[in-house]
Amino acid sequence: VGGPATIEVATGDVVTLMVTADVDDEVHVHGADVTTPVVAGETTEVTFTAEIPGQFEIELEDLGQLLATLVTT
Repeated sequence: VGGPATIEVATGDVVTLMVTADVDDEVHVHGADVTTPVVAGETTEVTFTAEIPGQFEIELEDLGQLLATLVTT
């Protein structure tokens, strides 16, 4: 909602994303190499540790829809 967000975290932080999609797909967090299935209309929790500094896309994988940019410092 409102376009892609920018999420800033520190290296070593545990990050939890709450994702609700209107299609069945997978959330892919690049850089953390985390892929989690999502079901249309349901909220899915995606938790990972930000281990690599940089700027990475978070997207709905099959749809190719950018959800957010993760910036790890």
